[in-house]
Amino acid sequence: MSGISISPYFPFRRIKITKQAVDAAATKAVIDVVPDQRFQPVCHLCGKKALSVHSWTQRSVRDLNLASTQVWLRCDYRKLLCAHCHRISIEDLELFHPYLRVTRRLAAEIHKLCKVMTVTDVARHFELDWKTVKDIDKHYLELHYGQPDLNGLRILAVDEISIRKGHRYLTVVLNYETGHVVYVGKERKARTLSRFFNQLTAKQRKLIQAIVMDMWDPYIKAVKKNCPQYRSSLTSSMSWPPLAASSITSETVSTARRPHTTRMSLKAPSICCSRTGPMSVVRNTASNSKNC
Repeated sequence: MSGISISPYFPFRRIKITKQAVDAAATKAVIDVVPDQRFQPVCHLCGKKALSVHSWTQRSVRDLNLASTQVWLRCDYRKLLCAHCHRISIEDLELFHPYLRVTRRLAAEIHKLCKVMTVTDVARHFELDWKTVKDIDKHYLELHYGQPDLNGLRILAVDEISIRKGHRYLTVVLNYETGHVVYVGKERKARTLSRFFNQLTAKQRKLIQAIVMDMWDPYIKAVKKNCPQYRSSLTSSMSWPPLAASSITSETVSTARRPHTTRMSLKAPSICCSRTGPMSVVRNTASNSKNC
């Protein structure tokens, strides 16, 4: 195995492999890499080229496995004195994130598996620390979902979820038409939901046509407080999955059947939802209502 080059497995532009070693049991491979001198160092903070080098340092980062062999990249890299952002930064080698001890492609694979596996199972699969996997998944979630789009909200769904065996609750607000989460707040109190409404502008609140939630009194109080022009009505079931925007504009919408739910229809611009137990559908009844 020592006579086989593994360079083709590492298509990183800004680094060069200087040495490779595999232990006798072929359980771990260590690849020594250095920056490719053909490329001028780039600041990872601003993305611009830096001319001054502050110092050299070394880091070992975990990469994707080769079969059952763990691969570690031992990388020498430069700390830069960036003239653009006026800070000492790490050069961007397109290899690893400055705050993660794994390569970017391994981090992407970890995040992908976290969608279908638990953090514990992913950590066991890659033989990584649980906190490392959790931090990587959290990094990608914040990157993709950290700033929800609050524009164009017409129909909202509000509910709570319990974690830690019911000892802690979170309030979740969804865009009912797309199914995207637009807000998550600690606890399930009226002030929790009020924090969401405080994030909306008067124009954004005015566009909301209906809010669907269960009979939890603090939620109803929060809506009445923040949107007093709304009235509430009850329905015994709701549709799932969320209706597309085009479906809501039709005269009558028949909902899909789901186990342990009932079949129902409704007329636009009202909204239906799906679950057992009574639901509260809060509608904006004033066509020329004032802003919340």
